[in-house]
Amino acid sequence: MSILAYCNYISQLSFYFLGVFTANIITQSQLSVTAQLGDSVTLQGFISHSPHNNYIWFKQTFGKAPQYVLSSKADSNDSIFYNEFQKSNRFQIQKTKNSFNLSISRLEPSDMGTYYCGVVRRSDVLFGNGTELCLSEERNSVSVFQPPVLTPVQYGDSVTVKCIITGVRYRDHHHVYWFWKTKEGTHQSLKTSSENIIQCNNSSEECVYSLQKQNFSSWDVGTYYCALTMCGQIFLGNGAELNPSGYHTSRTFTCSVRPGGLLNKYK
Repeated sequence: MSILAYCNYISQLSFYFLGVFTANIITQSQLSVTAQLGDSVTLQGFISHSPHNNYIWFKQTFGKAPQYVLSSKADSNDSIFYNEFQKSNRFQIQKTKNSFNLSISRLEPSDMGTYYCGVVRRSDVLFGNGTELCLSEERNSVSVFQPPVLTPVQYGDSVTVKCIITGVRYRDHHHVYWFWKTKEGTHQSLKTSSENIIQCNNSSEECVYSLQKQNFSSWDVGTYYCALTMCGQIFLGNGAELNPSGYHTSRTFTCSVRPGGLLNKYK
């Protein structure tokens, strides 16, 4: 399977599993919203009305527990804000019979994250597929590079593959993954690399991630890619091929995930 086909496969699975079960109850048509610091945005949530339902918004930041933003009864004009959102007047609700929108004014870096609109119905809690709130200066400056493995690879070795990500100002809001293209040509997801940061340089906005393979064997032969996901896009590194005879690299590939499909770019 090619990298392009794999990106399409990931996108299709994401939209299916996140949206199919709640499509008749909740719709969040915005996969991501991009704005600048200080701007105002509105996150849309379309809900099938029932007077017995409660409406809610949650915020999810990568690596942290979900935050309860607010709740409101379907037939009430009152909303209850929770946690730090209770102390801020920047968050407001715009509610109609079939919509429950969350507006945020004077955007701050801490507002970044994925926001989920939900419905509490009897004993069930149903969520939309989420809307990621991004900052425009983040989206346009990111670069993902995998330096070559200079030491010849031998069976039994401990091998380290590095991934250098630059242009990341708010790294707590990004997801980094590793993918492995096996010698048979199939792709497998390995693990996230959040716990494998070697170092982050705030002045250069650069972070280095690593993936280690202990006791390298014929089973581990293949090409290893790091992938950064942010703001509806997947940034793949150039890849490092590990085999006993050496390595080679390939072009950087970007998958832009949109509600209607993918916009693919080579660099």
